[in-house]
Amino acid sequence: MLKIKNTYFKDDRASQIVSWGHWFTLFNIFVVILLGSQYLLIADWPRTFMGRFYAIISAIGHFSYLTFIAYLILLFPLSFFIHSSRWQRIIATVFATIGISLLIIDIEVFSHFRMHLNLSIWQLFSSQKVSYLSTIFIAIPFILLIEILFSLWSWKKLRSLSKRKCYAKPVVILFIVCFVASHLIHSWADANFYRPITMQRSSLPLSYPLTARHFLERYGFMKENGYRDRVALEGNPFAMTIEYPLGHIVYDQKPIKNNVIMIAIEGWNANLLTKYMPWLNEFSQDNISFTNHYGASNQSYLNDFSLFYGLDPNYYNSILVGHKPSVLLEVVSKQHYNLGLFSADGFAEPLYRSALLSNFSIPEPKRQSNKQITENWMKWHKEQNNLNNHTPSFSIIQYSLSDKNKKVSLSALQSEAKKLDQYIKSLIAYLKLSNAYNDTVIIITGSNDIKIDEAKKIVLRNTGSNFNRASLKVPLIMSWPNKDSAQITETTSQTDIMCTLMQEIFHVSTPPQQYSQGKNLFNQKSRQWIVAGDENTIAALYDDNTVVLDAFGRSKIYDLNGKLQKGEKISLPIFLQVVTENRRFMVVDN
Repeated sequence: MLKIKNTYFKDDRASQIVSWGHWFTLFNIFVVILLGSQYLLIADWPRTFMGRFYAIISAIGHFSYLTFIAYLILLFPLSFFIHSSRWQRIIATVFATIGISLLIIDIEVFSHFRMHLNLSIWQLFSSQKVSYLSTIFIAIPFILLIEILFSLWSWKKLRSLSKRKCYAKPVVILFIVCFVASHLIHSWADANFYRPITMQRSSLPLSYPLTARHFLERYGFMKENGYRDRVALEGNPFAMTIEYPLGHIVYDQKPIKNNVIMIAIEGWNANLLTKYMPWLNEFSQDNISFTNHYGASNQSYLNDFSLFYGLDPNYYNSILVGHKPSVLLEVVSKQHYNLGLFSADGFAEPLYRSALLSNFSIPEPKRQSNKQITENWMKWHKEQNNLNNHTPSFSIIQYSLSDKNKKVSLSALQSEAKKLDQYIKSLIAYLKLSNAYNDTVIIITGSNDIKIDEAKKIVLRNTGSNFNRASLKVPLIMSWPNKDSAQITETTSQTDIMCTLMQEIFHVSTPPQQYSQGKNLFNQKSRQWIVAGDENTIAALYDDNTVVLDAFGRSKIYDLNGKLQKGEKISLPIFLQVVTENRRFMVVDN
């Protein structure tokens, strides 16, 4: 008989503890939702009703779900093993305090760096003093006090609270509806590239919104690979919103303007220049040559992105999905330059059609040889000379030393480099014959997006990211009126070219920090590092190593030859320096 009574007592106590746990969890759901609503203020607020509606219901559904799952995993099982209500409340308040404290820390990290707290960031910040995170720990005793007070009050009022379950049920149903609806809406937005919703994917911590692309493709609701094709064309729909430029571009009107020719050579490096392009090599000696110049990527489309936008490749998707043209070409247009565009592949890359040249009418892409491009440019230049408006010209010429989609023999690459040497020679000669050479700024650079298999004597295109110095280094040659020839050995970046043109040619007085990450090539101050990267990572090239950070703040350190340094860890000052620079144009509330 005593045994039966004891069992009944234990079951009754367990039932009370479970009931109390539900009310304690409901209280913390409200607390977490209230704190988590700050993410909606920090992240870019959507401009559409649907985007705002999704932001609100996803925050409610997500944080209520996280809190309930934490209760279900951590506290609910203990209700059947720990029959002491006091110990159950102590454990619950400790867990709740830890969880809310981590949420507050994550809010601070997200507000500064647009990253969520993870093991890498926690190890980095906990090993070194961070002022604004240290102040958060002062609030922990207050959080603990609130949790203790509610736990005591709710236990004493458990009987009366149990009578009010009818009021809690609609709230719980609302949480469930918000959670399910947010995932269904995101699934629809993902399939339809509805950016006001998809751009919020990384706004909340531990958030993995539902996508149904594979299901829709499998049952014929979407074209197979159609999503990936659309991402390649329009950019990643999850890319963060950026503000580019940060301010209004102001420039001085000058009566005398130079013509500009920008020549970008795909599949080019210093070895090809010195060994197989003798005329251009001599031309570089007679003009301004930057001998320690690095591209922003060893993938040509990302390197060209940095060339024309002055930004590291990490911004590529944000620019593409926003269809943002470069301020460089906007200034070219506003200053009434005649624009000429010439490319081996007809500017087929999405960078040009969806962003850079989106304000211009360009024909369908058509493959042309380097010889045809040179002849077309000469024909266009002759037409400009015959015009009566006497406005200067700005031309972009893209050459290619090999077909991107085919394997090319090493000998064919070398032969094509020799031919291109003569084409550029004829182009410069034409400029001199037309008396335009002394009024023209000529910039010749390119992308080192090739890798050579010495054993097989073939040339392949780079498809991945490689941040060793040899793969990023590219020549930069300038012919600039009224500037003496020079061999400049300071480290320079592809992002510097756009900044130089804006200041030296177009006389833009807006600070370069408002529209570029580069510096004026003719006004180089000492710099600790230059920027490179790809769509998802940023690389800081220092004098003695390369630091690579991914979108989650995880870091890797490589030596100058690209070998991973497993024992080395990034320091907090370097992390803050790199991330702050990388997040400069992203919409972040500080």
